[in-house]
Amino acid sequence: MILVTIVAAVVGSLIAKAVKMPVPFMIGAMIGVALLNVLTAKAYLPANTKVITQSLTGVFIGLTLKKSDLAKLKDLIKPLMVMMFGFMLFTLILGSLFYYVFKFDAPTSFLIAIPGGVTEIALIAPEFGADGAVVSFLQTFRLFSVYLFFPAIIKAVSKRVETQQEETEEVVVENRETFIDRIMPKNEFLQQLITAIIGVIGGYLGKISGFPAGTLAGSLILVILFQFNCMSAHLERKYKKYVQIFAGALVGSSITKDTILHLYELIIPTIVLIVMYVLADFVLSYFMTKTKKIDYISAMFATAPGGASDMALVAGEIGSDSPKIAVLHMIRLISCYTIFPIWAKFLISIVGK
Repeated sequence: MILVTIVAAVVGSLIAKAVKMPVPFMIGAMIGVALLNVLTAKAYLPANTKVITQSLTGVFIGLTLKKSDLAKLKDLIKPLMVMMFGFMLFTLILGSLFYYVFKFDAPTSFLIAIPGGVTEIALIAPEFGADGAVVSFLQTFRLFSVYLFFPAIIKAVSKRVETQQEETEEVVVENRETFIDRIMPKNEFLQQLITAIIGVIGGYLGKISGFPAGTLAGSLILVILFQFNCMSAHLERKYKKYVQIFAGALVGSSITKDTILHLYELIIPTIVLIVMYVLADFVLSYFMTKTKKIDYISAMFATAPGGASDMALVAGEIGSDSPKIAVLHMIRLISCYTIFPIWAKFLISIVGK
């Protein structure tokens, strides 16, 4: 059944990619394994799959942060603080709305509200006792809405708002060879393998620490430290799709017939989620511009809960400050897997499960 489950995940991901679904490898794998589980109730993956998948996810996130990004942060501290405080308040408001109005359980309500990646939030859902299928469904539609609606909305606003783009100074950080560089093998495959192993070790350390989302956070933090002290730390992005396939399979294996029968109940919550994110984008952008460190359109892109590279690319076409947007997005995403789970755990403890 392990082999059958993996085959179902791969087939589902290939079909999803062919029809151009958002996050196709994860969503397709989730649908494929969910269908298998609904029909047979026997979809299965080994217990350690979740820890390894979360750890490797942390590797890919950690590798996106460079020393030069930290150097750029000195000019973005104020808008970053506004953005982080705003998203924490947004998580409180939106999570409470889902809990008290739509009657979701507390863990599911607050994880839905975290503006992180679909794969990453779905992976930490079981640790909180949240409904992984509901979290994945709503987070997927949130991401889909970001790419479908946000660029058009921001482009329309940009015609009415004067964008004052500042020259962004390129920060060059000198890389010096360290002791780790001298002992690292020159073979590229071995370098990637060591980077992955470092992430898995960090994941297991995070798991035994007992912190919320500890596996993901532990891997992320250890990989960032490793990368800052080793120039050959890397893992090719082509491997990310395999991690996403297993992430989707893990979520899919938790979906049952009962889950499918209740999907229609998520239509109104999904609409509310999208509307709330649009409102949050406008409000947070307004307050970020008050810091005088970022223009309104760049702030809108920075607070749009999509991928860092995707939002920065679209912003460049409209004429916003892409480097600032990319840095703010990366810090937001890293915070979503380190700070926000602790915040969500605190909120869950207040309202109760």
